[in-house]
Amino acid sequence: MAAIAVIILWILALPVSAQETTAESDAAPGAHSPADRSMLWTGSGEQALSQTFPESSVWLELENEGRALALFHPEDRTPALGAVVVLADTGETAASGITRALARGLTARGWAVMSLGLEAPSPVLQQILARSPTPTGEEEAGSSEESSSTQSVMIDVMASEKAQGLEEQYRSRIGQALSAAVAELKARGYDAPAVLGIGQAAVHVANYALEASEVSALIWVAPRFYPVDRQALPQLLEGMESRMLELYPSGGANEASDPEQTIGLTLRRAGVATVDRQPVPWLSPPLEPLGDSVASRVSAWLQSK
Repeated sequence: MAAIAVIILWILALPVSAQETTAESDAAPGAHSPADRSMLWTGSGEQALSQTFPESSVWLELENEGRALALFHPEDRTPALGAVVVLADTGETAASGITRALARGLTARGWAVMSLGLEAPSPVLQQILARSPTPTGEEEAGSSEESSSTQSVMIDVMASEKAQGLEEQYRSRIGQALSAAVAELKARGYDAPAVLGIGQAAVHVANYALEASEVSALIWVAPRFYPVDRQALPQLLEGMESRMLELYPSGGANEASDPEQTIGLTLRRAGVATVDRQPVPWLSPPLEPLGDSVASRVSAWLQSK
């Protein structure tokens, strides 16, 4: 009986031992704690995409962040009119949303296209990106104190050393992908491509165009901006030399479809003279057939210079 009792006790102890082993494994060097995992963002399905479009897939080597997948679509007729780098809206891949239809429409009109996905930020990073801009002296003097739990969480997040570098890391990776895409097009014989951003990709292509001399034009399709970016853009783009086109949504009943609220009009009022503005039919979320309509506008505008 004593021997049986010992065996029973040994069996009952097994789950505890397994749990301890698991805990030790989780705490091993290099493992992510729950806080670390909350800082990470998901990818944009690059491996699956490369298997779906093996002939179009191009793996771009980035400076510090590994590699990123792009889809290259050569022009359907020669000689090529030029090339366009297309950055999809946030959370979209290089072939989802209207990105693929837009690429097809441009290639059919004689443009080579290198399309990129835009990985969605994690919830924590989303909070950081959506923060309110720093108020001016007058606004700060007239504002009242707020003590909502959301703001308390925001303060805690911004105070975190890891959170401070998360936004920079996210934006840097996107900028590196755009730079690598332009370099790849140049290696294929396409000089000075245009860069096009859909939705929240607009600020990323704008930031890249400001730093890159080899960009011929900057194009926004139904652009959306985080508050901080929207506040800073007029001053940043004041000396922009490349031509700019804003295709703003029309026909909707939301703020983005109101011409008075479009960023292009704000830039014009701020003295940025290189901005052209055109309305385009739009739905939210956009349907694939809209891609060809946008491609037609973009191609005509690029050829009008």
